[in-house]
Amino acid sequence: MSRSQATVDLAAIRHNAGVLRDAAPGTELCAVVKAHGYGHGEVAAAHAAIQGGATILGVARVVEGCRLRNAGLDVPIWVFSEPEEREFDDAVDADLQPAVYSLAAVEAAGEAAARSATGMSVHLKIDTGMHRVGAALDDAAALARRVDEHPSLVLGSVWTHLAVADDPAASSTEIQLDRFDIAVASIEAAGIDVARTHAANSAGAHAWPRAHRDVVRCGISLYGLAP
Repeated sequence: MSRSQATVDLAAIRHNAGVLRDAAPGTELCAVVKAHGYGHGEVAAAHAAIQGGATILGVARVVEGCRLRNAGLDVPIWVFSEPEEREFDDAVDADLQPAVYSLAAVEAAGEAAARSATGMSVHLKIDTGMHRVGAALDDAAALARRVDEHPSLVLGSVWTHLAVADDPAASSTEIQLDRFDIAVASIEAAGIDVARTHAANSAGAHAWPRAHRDVVRCGISLYGLAP
């Protein structure tokens, strides 16, 4: 039986990271290396992306972030899905920064962070129209307040995910960004400092300058594919 072999050009990933960074000037690049770096090898892809200008790594699950830490990567690592309650201790131990979008997760994060000497930064995700995961707009300020009040938690950012940013003419992307602005304004009106916001995926980085904000999170384009 014959075997297939894939050759990964890390120089291409490094180059693509630079292109994505330049596509959104003034922002940080979060290189998304979930799912084993989209099948390219998460550790090698992460190193190449950082060499190309990425300053943050993004994963889907705590276990993926732990593997990167165990490989010696020391940049901020964001976990885009809300961990299960039992995973928050691992997230704290590995200095990961998870997403939260429910009160139960905020409380679990706070309990785990309180058991450590370092605390933990969490990132509040708002559902503006993707309808996959995220807090409702009406709950944004209350959840942010609970994070802000907890002595062991830091609100690292407020963020959302664009559903169809690959369509430059999609009015729904404008609607999502309008909703996101409303959510962020409600948090700030409650007297809570929002250190960073981010909304753009690969497609947003390419086609929606309004979505650039403080960070762009790029996955598929990092590996040379159109969004």
